Amino acid sequence: MKLKSLTILTILCSALFVKAQTPAAWNASGIILSSGGYIATINHPLEPGYHFEVDVFNNGVKRTYLGNLVKTDPSNDLAVLKVDDPIFTAIGTAPFTFKMRDVKKDEKVFVLGYPKINAQGGEMKLSEGNITSKSGFPNDITMYQISCAMEPGHAGAPLFDNFGNLIGIINSGVKSGQNNGYAIKISCLNNILDVIPKMPPMPAKTVISGYSLADKVEALTKFIVSIRMSNQAISDTANSKKMFVGQAFGGGIIFYVDQTGEHGLIASIDNGDSERAQWGCYNTVVDETETGIGSGQENTKKIVTACRTAGTQNIAARLCNQLVLEGFSDWFLPSKEELNLLYEQKEIIGGYEHGYYWSSSEFDQHFAWYQHFDFGFQDYLNKDLLYYFRPIRSF
Repeated sequence: MKLKSLTILTILCSALFVKAQTPAAWNASGIILSSGGYIATINHPLEPGYHFEVDVFNNGVKRTYLGNLVKTDPSNDLAVLKVDDPIFTAIGTAPFTFKMRDVKKDEKVFVLGYPKINAQGGEMKLSEGNITSKSGFPNDITMYQISCAMEPGHAGAPLFDNFGNLIGIINSGVKSGQNNGYAIKISCLNNILDVIPKMPPMPAKTVISGYSLADKVEALTKFIVSIRMSNQAISDTANSKKMFVGQAFGGGIIFYVDQTGEHGLIASIDNGDSERAQWGCYNTVVDETETGIGSGQENTKKIVTACRTAGTQNIAARLCNQLVLEGFSDWFLPSKEELNLLYEQKEIIGGYEHGYYWSSSEFDQHFAWYQHFDFGFQDYLNKDLLYYFRPIRSF
């Protein structure tokens, strides 16, 4: 019987995932194979019938996507997930390829993954070691034995050789020693990918082979993911279309969901290099702007209509109203309360600047409401001052 058997795993190995009664209480690791959203990971913690939450860390910003099981190989303990979201294509082309032959014993290798997130935080961890055997237990030729330190959450993490080629997927760790583990050879994963329709081919070569280890890790970071099982069953989600904060959707990132789980607000993608603009209409009263949730879009229309003078063409509301992003053209300047919701989720949304952001809520003919995105307070100041702004849209 193979080591990958759950019976043998229980006796001889410590399974490298943490799973409790609550579906989202455990995490595994995985690796993005293509900008089309295909992700390789381990099979044994995954339960069919549920979505999986996939955390992608890109330029220090975490994005959470929903992924579905595409293909499993229980005999080799492998699985492929797929994320269906147009924003996901921004991840780019993988800088690595598969190496399925000529891996040598004692060769240097490294693992990148997300072990013990609850205890150690959400930063990706690097573990280095060597190939100690070209077969697993007992003489399982589909696996490597490695000397990398393994911890819960490493299951599904990619194993790279010293040149940055992907050579395996972490399966388990030996209970008697934390610096011993097993990885399923990448040839087994390649067999799964061969039967997935429209699966894009891997790159012809690894482009990071000449990099230092630190530079390899930096280049690979956005392709290494953390995976949790969602509380949302696929059948329930198909009927209710429930969404969640942090989900990439509708041209941006969701930062607010109402009680139905079906409607909310989306922040535009921002690379942290925002422009500043006036609020506009200084010395002019805009007709009845409001402060509440759901009023930003109407506020924006009123501001654009009222501020038609030549000196107020590039005001915040008009720039939001003119924005076309990911095919969506219904962006607006958030109201005072919508802006506060955005501030409360700024760490999840990312891309914010240090300083003041305009709302679409007017105070009087000279002043409008703003929020400070470092300290969180709201106040009002002159409409002709230059502040940042973040377009949002509703769904």
